Amino acid sequence: MSSILIKDMDMPKSCEDCVFCQVVPNSLDVYFCYADKNNRHVRRGYNEKPSFCPLAEISTPHGDLIDRDDLLYEINRSTFVERYDYNTAYDAAALAETIIEAEDNE
Repeated sequence: MSSILIKDMDMPKSCEDCVFCQVVPNSLDVYFCYADKNNRHVRRGYNEKPSFCPLAEISTPHGDLIDRDDLLYEINRSTFVERYDYNTAYDAAALAETIIEAEDNE
């Protein structure tokens, strides 16, 4: 499964404020969450983020976001572990593939 970044979207305070939640047809007090892979429902008036909510906030500004697992793999397959070579670790980080570009506060 992959993730989606929606730039410039404010994190909703509750399901009622979320664009991914819609009122269940023929019900005025139950929301269906389209972002949740388990198709869960939330009752109206629940004023906080439920524990199953898949939305995550990325604070800005931030630098390039990289895949940590990929970076650790590169460091471990190099001679860094044997020689404790700072330059090898630095190069692995500098060359790591960017997953999300850097964003500055505008």
